[in-house]
Amino acid sequence: MPYTQAVTTSSLKRKYRGTLSEGDWYLALLAIVLLGYALMGKGFAYLGYPPLYVGEITFFIGIVVFLRIGAFAGALATLPALLLFALMAWVLARTLPFVGWYGFDALRDSVVVIYGCFAFIVIGLLLEDARRINTVLRYYGIMLATFPAIPVGFWLTKYWVDYIPRLYGPVPIVEIGASAVGTHLAGAMVFVLIGFRRVSFLWIIVWFITLSLVSATNRGATLAAIVPVTIAMLVLGRYRLLLTTMAAAVGIFAALLALESSFGEYKEAKDSMERPVSAHQIVENAKSIIGQSGQQTESTKQWRLNWWDIIINDAIHGPNFWNGRGFGINLADADGFAGTEERQNRPPTRSPHSVHMTLLARAGVPGAVLWVLVLVSWFGLLIRTMLTARARRQQRWLELFLFVACYAMAILINASFDVTLEGPMQGIWFWCLFGFGIGSVMVYRARHSERNGAAAR
Repeated sequence: MPYTQAVTTSSLKRKYRGTLSEGDWYLALLAIVLLGYALMGKGFAYLGYPPLYVGEITFFIGIVVFLRIGAFAGALATLPALLLFALMAWVLARTLPFVGWYGFDALRDSVVVIYGCFAFIVIGLLLEDARRINTVLRYYGIMLATFPAIPVGFWLTKYWVDYIPRLYGPVPIVEIGASAVGTHLAGAMVFVLIGFRRVSFLWIIVWFITLSLVSATNRGATLAAIVPVTIAMLVLGRYRLLLTTMAAAVGIFAALLALESSFGEYKEAKDSMERPVSAHQIVENAKSIIGQSGQQTESTKQWRLNWWDIIINDAIHGPNFWNGRGFGINLADADGFAGTEERQNRPPTRSPHSVHMTLLARAGVPGAVLWVLVLVSWFGLLIRTMLTARARRQQRWLELFLFVACYAMAILINASFDVTLEGPMQGIWFWCLFGFGIGSVMVYRARHSERNGAAAR
């Protein structure tokens, strides 16, 4: 994966010193942290001493590394980065006045955007040494070797959570939600489809079994796993593989559904965490996405829609159009939705299960508009660069941008229906991918610019 062989500008290349630099060490640390979030979930997030957990420690170390790199101007050289900086400034303006009222809760709520600093850190790392693109891909390839541990952790969380030890913090050492699993299913499969790493047939079987577990548990996570992989197949021209996979999946699923109907009886779950892993439950979840389903799946969907209606009326048609309600207030308490969803000793609800609604409620219409512009400009940047790479027949660059875009899309789909970017487990993943996409585009442009310059000379 030699993405950076021809990069020779002073801003993108440093001389090889024979030893790892601070940036290299930090990139390795960041990779370990992201792997910990993927394999252990919330259990890893509680590693540390409150309020400095592993995510915050990595955050502050990254800020120091970024300042020592001195790439602030370069990190702001693209439209998505400028818009993200503006959004972060607006969120800070809607957070700091409420720290005195809500204390640490205000800072905790603001990380939904403030974790965007990780994007600038990653951009700075790539601008300092473009060869780190290959390093990142190599690290992710290593992560794929540990992929089977993710469904095991998810299975333990779903059925044996009370037996998982609690070595630190109030949660088990392993607690992986379906939404995070769906995200990593998408990223891993796109990585394999592109050909960055070869996997065994057993690995593929484990992937589909994990997808079945997720599909029976969480509708948003199911979409997050399936939609990006389908888009990647279409972009890569893998039409026959897509049709074959769909036909095989439908056939196997129909057989399982028939067996369940003949030898078992489906009972509707009382809570989303109690949804059984069965073909009937997958059908119920699918029906709920496209129409009407059973009482339990419909009640959770209606719960979200009712809350979102209140937020829209308050922010767009009500008194909080410009400023929102700020960061720190418990939106569930404020809107009367605290305790309306069965949570079984889980932490109290604070956010409306959609990052878009969270930002609309807390940052007002200006914050929501900036958020949309950040996403549109970022995906637009990647898509435009992908088209350029395709026109130049630079397939490996196109595949790199496709991988990053699909991975981030998976997280964003989850974030549209669940509390995702509000926490470090997927929030830090998303913003690192965001920065990796921008940094890779900048490296690609510099590489092509130098080639043109060399040809002109």
